[in-house]
Amino acid sequence: MKKRIAAALAAIILLLGGCQATPEKGVVTSKNDGVFEAALEDKASPTVAPEAAEEQPPAVEDQTESTPAQVVYEDSFNGEQGGGGVKYHVKVTEPNLPGPMPVLRVRPLELDGDTVHKVAQAFFGDGQLNEYTGQMTRAELEQALLDEKQDYADWQYRIEQDPSTDADDRDYVRASFEERITRLEEQCAAAPETIEQKPLDWQFHEASYYPDYYGREDLGEQYLMGLGQYNGQDYELNAFKRLGTDYSVQRLGIWPYVPPAMEEALYAAQAEAEPPAIDMDAARARALELANGLGLGQFAVVPDVAMEAARENMDFGPNTVWLTPAYNGVPLTFHFGGFNIASKGGDEYASTYGYEYMTFDFDETGVTGFSWESMHQVVETVNENVQLLPFSDILSAAEDQMRMLDMERKGLLLQDAALSIEVTDVALGLSRIRMKDSATDYYITPTYTFYGVATVCDENGEPIPVPVYDENGNETGRTEPIVHTTELAVINAVDGSAIDVYKGY
Repeated sequence: MKKRIAAALAAIILLLGGCQATPEKGVVTSKNDGVFEAALEDKASPTVAPEAAEEQPPAVEDQTESTPAQVVYEDSFNGEQGGGGVKYHVKVTEPNLPGPMPVLRVRPLELDGDTVHKVAQAFFGDGQLNEYTGQMTRAELEQALLDEKQDYADWQYRIEQDPSTDADDRDYVRASFEERITRLEEQCAAAPETIEQKPLDWQFHEASYYPDYYGREDLGEQYLMGLGQYNGQDYELNAFKRLGTDYSVQRLGIWPYVPPAMEEALYAAQAEAEPPAIDMDAARARALELANGLGLGQFAVVPDVAMEAARENMDFGPNTVWLTPAYNGVPLTFHFGGFNIASKGGDEYASTYGYEYMTFDFDETGVTGFSWESMHQVVETVNENVQLLPFSDILSAAEDQMRMLDMERKGLLLQDAALSIEVTDVALGLSRIRMKDSATDYYITPTYTFYGVATVCDENGEPIPVPVYDENGNETGRTEPIVHTTELAVINAVDGSAIDVYKGY
């Protein structure tokens, strides 16, 4: 797939003297069995005794109109593995309620030909799309072969100018070029003069239906692949799905078509090219207009802080707009994680289906690509306006959760260093959690997500400077601290339980 999401856990953390020991608890100690479900059954605001009234959440109108108080505190404790510590400085403002906060039951929306066709029409209009074949004519392959040989010659010239290049690296790149050239020569000999075009039937097919250029292993996925014209260029439509009790995955993408034999050369060229400068505010507005016009539900732009928190684990293009669904006007908070195949059968809450999001790629001409991941459908509104816990309870739960975080597991570990975390943002939105013992269904529930900026420090609490290298790996003479924006805690606003977004609960 062209939309590649790369897991690349970062490195930082820990050593502070005189810290409290971390409690001997896991990251998520309890799912508050029964508490969440009981809260969902309370459809109306509860009647409470006067002495208990001050403990109840304020009404929605009071919460939305009040001026939130800013919370400031500090906390220090040892790392989960010992031999280190973390210092938190919390400075957050309680978010206002955007309106009634629903709890919904959702499940995967199975892609079918009609849904794919609806999305395709937004790009291709009523123009005909043809079946994807993956084949190239002899003339196209001959051109690809010439381009590959020219790239090889250019590389050889650069190597002659830089004899310091590692010999093993030279041998690897040389072998890669020669392998691609040999493969193209073989394909040229067998290629047809023309390719027969067949209209797209808008049906999903087994992987074996399409040419196996990518060496796909048959895991039960079904594909719907086509080619059409958009803005005067050839574009590829690529949808695939697998819905199973062990794991499910669904994606739909539209992007410029590149013949398989030319993909590697194109990716190499794109890696060296500077992305065009565009008006991202206008791009966000256009992406929302397109997404909300598809008739597939409402969407919202992912906030910058959520993007920054996921940036070290996901690959974000500079001109890509990311969207999440919005339910009753409240956006789904964007999280990295939520697709944990390894847990199947071993955890009654663990998710085996990803979080939903949508992306639009832009250049100076407009939209150049689209993807839609892990689509959902609402099957029930469980509570139209659920009671939320007081923010003081949420803050206490978040503080406990941050003290329990296994920083080593999060990849926030650097030997003989300390970690200073400024907790600066908290977002009130919706998150998806797995329904206990269900293979297909999830809750969408209100959550508070806490974000922070983590800085690697020495034993005196001063940021540790590290050398800055240029694109060729040479030192620039500059230094900068290791700083990461990260998601620190996600708390269920209904029952106060912590949510492990990596596992989807």
